[in-house]
Amino acid sequence: MGDRGGADVAFEKAWQLAAGLPTPYRVAWLGVADDRRLRQAGRRRDAIERLQAARVLLAGLGARPYLQRCDDELTACGMHSVGDTGDPAAGLTQSELAVARLVASGHSNRETASELFISVKTVEFHLRHVYQKLGIRSRVVLAQRIRGREQQD
Repeated sequence: MGDRGGADVAFEKAWQLAAGLPTPYRVAWLGVADDRRLRQAGRRRDAIERLQAARVLLAGLGARPYLQRCDDELTACGMHSVGDTGDPAAGLTQSELAVARLVASGHSNRETASELFISVKTVEFHLRHVYQKLGIRSRVVLAQRIRGREQQD
């Protein structure tokens, strides 16, 4: 089955190098490639998370032909096809979306925590996932994405 340990090290290094790169397409394909390694290691939940994040990036790029491949991989993980919503924030959980909206509107992490009755650490946790799923690194870009999403609604 190959060198699983070597693959783990290689993918970990790839994810470290990809963190914050302004290349969402390549980051998305890293997620799709990593899916197979994770599934083979019995880490289906991690594989699904990688694929869902990749799907959000691909949808945001309008990369429709590649969305089918992502959907096929999600199906292989036991997930039903999520369909193309065209919404770049569609992969966010309700908690992540609530945090993203408040932060995008200018709230600090402390203010967001107070508003949602959660800890600052929980805000930081959700915000990290929002940034990862949307392939962004700053509050400014987050505000632009959320504003664009809400203008579409």
